[in-house]
Amino acid sequence: MDDKLVSICIPVFNGSNYLKKAIESALAQDYPHVEVIVVNDGSTDGGLTEAIALEYGNRIRYIKQENRGVAGALNTAVAHAKGTYFAWLSHDDIHLPHKTSAQMRFLSDLGRTDACLFSDYDLIDPDDKLITTVRLPVDRIRRSPRLPLLNGMINGCSLLVPIAAMREFGVFDERLRFTQDYDLWNKILDKQEFFHQPEVLIQYRVHPQQDTQTQKLAPESDPLWTRMIDDRSPTQRAQLSGSSRRFYQSLGVFLELTPMQKASAHALNLAKHASRDTLTSVVIPFFNEINLLHRAVESVRSQIGARFEIILVDDGSTEDTSSIERLAQSDERIKLIRQANRGAAAARNRGMMSAKGEYIAFLDGDDTFMPNKIRRQLDLMQEHGALFSHTSYYISYPERKNSLGIWHSGQFGGRCYPELIRSCPIAVPTVMLHRSIVDEGFLFPAGCHLGEDILAWIDLAAKYLLLGIDEPLSVVEWSATSAAMSLDKQVRGVAAMIEIIQSHPIHGKHLAELDSLRAHLEEITAQRARVSEADWAVPLIDQAWNISQSVPLEAIGRI
Repeated sequence: MDDKLVSICIPVFNGSNYLKKAIESALAQDYPHVEVIVVNDGSTDGGLTEAIALEYGNRIRYIKQENRGVAGALNTAVAHAKGTYFAWLSHDDIHLPHKTSAQMRFLSDLGRTDACLFSDYDLIDPDDKLITTVRLPVDRIRRSPRLPLLNGMINGCSLLVPIAAMREFGVFDERLRFTQDYDLWNKILDKQEFFHQPEVLIQYRVHPQQDTQTQKLAPESDPLWTRMIDDRSPTQRAQLSGSSRRFYQSLGVFLELTPMQKASAHALNLAKHASRDTLTSVVIPFFNEINLLHRAVESVRSQIGARFEIILVDDGSTEDTSSIERLAQSDERIKLIRQANRGAAAARNRGMMSAKGEYIAFLDGDDTFMPNKIRRQLDLMQEHGALFSHTSYYISYPERKNSLGIWHSGQFGGRCYPELIRSCPIAVPTVMLHRSIVDEGFLFPAGCHLGEDILAWIDLAAKYLLLGIDEPLSVVEWSATSAAMSLDKQVRGVAAMIEIIQSHPIHGKHLAELDSLRAHLEEITAQRARVSEADWAVPLIDQAWNISQSVPLEAIGRI
């Protein structure tokens, strides 16, 4: 990196008051490979600006042009630049002597020659006296790398940008007199990464002449910020703020304090309607049991106040599925996918890959959603900025009970890894994920056919906080053959989980939780030898159907 040329570009219009200090700071860089390009953008100060620039002879490259604005002057500088990197220096600001060398070292340490850098900065007055130092929030920026651009934190004169990126994404928009920089950074951000270098490298001058621009700023800035708001994908919004609602709300509040009132109103309006307008994909894998599947699908179609799509994944059913085909053809919100029998995990993965929604919910073919399930869970996830959530649920056991039990699994949440290895109360039809989790590579472990959902939740809990919602929003149906009721399935499932977890490079290190799981396996294995499955299930049923919390079946309609 020590021999890469850096082009320091200084656009100037009628800048005789501060231009000399800016040029001197560029020439004083302790990095040896810089060129200084000064573009006189049609100054009308009787030659004062030009006289200062000409004093430096061949120590700088001086270009004079008709007035085209800052964007036009920067475009001229970039067109003539010979450097590998571009640095902008306003005629009234100052690059500290180590600015360029510090940034080149940072790039080298980063191992990313294609990265864009920005730094902290000093604010100085017209007499070069320090007003304050602006230190950007390091931790917040590390968590949300796009935050500085969207919160107006980037000082353009602190940037170091590969010239190739400048040319790839086009020139500065010369129709924009005041916001041309953020317009271009917004375009570059789509493919390039911006890194914060947490040290002061420039001095940004505050002086009276700047105040004359404020009223002219809003007509340009409102469309720019509106576009920056709209350009962010659901995944980017979640990475920045946890949810679209929080993203829009925080930007709207931030912009309320600026001249960009239209952009602020736009963001706050989007925040207000975030849950109503958000699409949720409901993935339902199924293998036969078509009558129950119709009931499950109808429970999604009956959702109140929610936008949704239903992705049905037929995992090699052998029954007649023609009624499901007709249903999918009659409702554009339903998509039917077929695959050879590969198990529920593979079917859920296939559904997730086809999902278009910002959020993804899961439902098994024999379970159902409460009418307010999607909207309520979505509201709470948006409010809390949660990417991973689950709820409590009702239990239906028609073979033995004429009322609904309740399992308060939603009381469990927060930072629950590695505790989840020891005991996992999460039920599939209660889970909702933000699609950013899927975009980051999440899949159900398709090689496991028992406990694959629990293994998936353990993987997620290792990376994300779990929002627990203690409200029953789904109905899980039990039967004598359900895994919850079958000692044999419990034994096989726990044994399979132990085998996978103990060989996992991260989960396998949690020995206490694994020992607890092994003890549980020993306990249920012993019970299988001496207790019938019917008797073994009695305590679970009693817990779920505690007389103080059970719900009559006929109450479901009212709920």
